[in-house]
Amino acid sequence: MPKITPEKPHTITKREFLETLSAVGGVSAMMTVLNGWDMGIASAAETPPNLTGRPEGTKVVILGAGLAGMTAAHELGLRGYDCQILEARPFAGGRCQSSRSGFTTTTVNGETHTCNFDKGQYFNHGPWRLPSFHHAVFHYIRKFGIAMEIMVQENDLGYLQFDKADGPLAGKRVRKREIKADMRGYTSELLAKLVDQGALNKELTNRDKEKLTDYLIREGFLDARDLSYKGTVHRGHDKFDPMGTSTASKAFSFNDVLQSGLGNTFQGVTTVDHPTIMYQPVGGMDQIARGFERAVKDAITYNAEVQELRQDDNGVTVPYRDTRTGELVTVKADYCITTIPVGMLLKLPTDLSDRCKEAMAAPRKMTVGKLALQMNRRFWEEDDNIYGGSSTLGIPGHTVIYPSYGYCGKKGIIQSAYAFGLAAVTHGELSLDQQVNQAIKRSERIHPEQFKKHYDHKAFSIAWHNTRYSEAGWAAWSPPDRQKHKPVLQEAQGRIYFAGDQVSNLTGWQVGAIESAWTQIEKIHANVMKS
Repeated sequence: MPKITPEKPHTITKREFLETLSAVGGVSAMMTVLNGWDMGIASAAETPPNLTGRPEGTKVVILGAGLAGMTAAHELGLRGYDCQILEARPFAGGRCQSSRSGFTTTTVNGETHTCNFDKGQYFNHGPWRLPSFHHAVFHYIRKFGIAMEIMVQENDLGYLQFDKADGPLAGKRVRKREIKADMRGYTSELLAKLVDQGALNKELTNRDKEKLTDYLIREGFLDARDLSYKGTVHRGHDKFDPMGTSTASKAFSFNDVLQSGLGNTFQGVTTVDHPTIMYQPVGGMDQIARGFERAVKDAITYNAEVQELRQDDNGVTVPYRDTRTGELVTVKADYCITTIPVGMLLKLPTDLSDRCKEAMAAPRKMTVGKLALQMNRRFWEEDDNIYGGSSTLGIPGHTVIYPSYGYCGKKGIIQSAYAFGLAAVTHGELSLDQQVNQAIKRSERIHPEQFKKHYDHKAFSIAWHNTRYSEAGWAAWSPPDRQKHKPVLQEAQGRIYFAGDQVSNLTGWQVGAIESAWTQIEKIHANVMKS
């Protein structure tokens, strides 16, 4: 801690405050403050709550073997709780899934789709990337010994191709690095000339102007003599000779770049939650789910489709149907943690209050669709020197995302669609063959005559909003609903507690699911210890 003196009052940082609060009041107190800051259950905690004391014979039934449910079962089980997880699917993980040979999904209408990729090929059709500061996820990655590797989020060698752009660059395939370099150069040139011409004299001292001009020359690769941008080798080469003279490629004109709008497809500084470098488990994102599954396998009842959720002063009652046999079974417990998507739980008979049901109905179901194609040659690497990252078309729902594994191999999986909203609905209504044909036709604009030639006639598609037991990619909260309704779901409803990324402010992220479980198990344990 910095020394506090009369001359220099100490201003405590949010991080320092949270660390102090967590030490005194636990995770739940910290999360309460985060809610007040409109940060919700943010990625702040790094380890599970320290639950002191041992319960005597307390049973908790957990609905859903996603990451939230398995986190709760694992941590409560370590403290002596009797936990039973009811999972409707025949496997654990929730939306933490990877499609590989033999993997099957089922739609809400009962249609099944089975992945036919070659052995060793896979696609993360659920969560697919992890920033390094999602500490709660990395806590279990370390604990379960899950091998990790770099996931290339952004690659400047990827392409941009916008048919609806204005000017000469419309419909032209250009490298991201070309547009980035030219936008950096021309905007630096403009600002440098403004400084040089005295336009900012009121804001800057002479020393300030010298320092800023020096920075802009380097930032935009300007000619120091006249402060002009003429191009840079950082956008590529017209001629590259490692043993001789290399020539920088010619810059697009400033007017052409501005008209195209291509510079609006990326930000000068990568966003905090989407850094350039992210991470993924070796072998697929479902390795995280498998780590949890190994830890709590004895607690999971698979193929258990919940029919009702009831509670009284003495406990909770959960009837479920065994989807394999049709048998009806009833589970009784002291408490319940439900991770069932709230929109789906709303359809079931429950004793929850009208106020709670109103909150459950508030979030919008995010429509999300993905499509992956297996290629028999990694032409994006061999021909275009692209290893990871993505290329972008100006078509909603269509992005070419390159795999960050299997480099220099023979075959590879390319994600050829990532659709949201209406684009996802439209995409999901097409047959698999129609999706594939559309994706190939569009992707050929990025890689001419490559997709059709090298498509291996193996594909996997998912529409999360049309997938049984999910019915959405994630819960999407509007700011007013997040403020009004989400706090209701973050608090105990009698003996029933809600968990999952749906009750965090990190919806769609695995860390939101895990930290929501930490928060709720701490509340349950506090109730048990005082009773």
